[in-house]
Amino acid sequence: MAVIHCEELEMKKKLTIIGIIAILACVGLSGCNEISNLFLSDEEKLVGTWNSMDIWTDVPKLITFSLNNTFMVKFKIGPVDYSLTDGIWEMNSGILTVEIVDYLTPPKSYTYKFSEENTVLTLTDRDSSKSYILQKQ
Repeated sequence: MAVIHCEELEMKKKLTIIGIIAILACVGLSGCNEISNLFLSDEEKLVGTWNSMDIWTDVPKLITFSLNNTFMVKFKIGPVDYSLTDGIWEMNSGILTVEIVDYLTPPKSYTYKFSEENTVLTLTDRDSSKSYILQKQ
């Protein structure tokens, strides 16, 4: 009977140690953005609000990309706030294509590169080769 009791205590100690190690591993991995960022698709990296100074117009603007392939642009000229809400976007084979539906302008295509743990997005216009830097908010 004493042998069985000692074996049960040993088993409980081992399970407790394994449990503590598992909890520490989970906490450590869940706080690591570098690991979780490795598994994001480009679309998931793009979703969110980005700050840009010079793309499309020479005023600071916020561009918010949504999961449903729409985007919104907000900018300010003097005291007036502007918002363009009818934009659509698509990513395919390393190309980001955006179109502002409210205006009769053709879609624009950019090559893109994420850096700085997906907080910096470099877009290069496929027509002009001009590059733009966007910062994630």
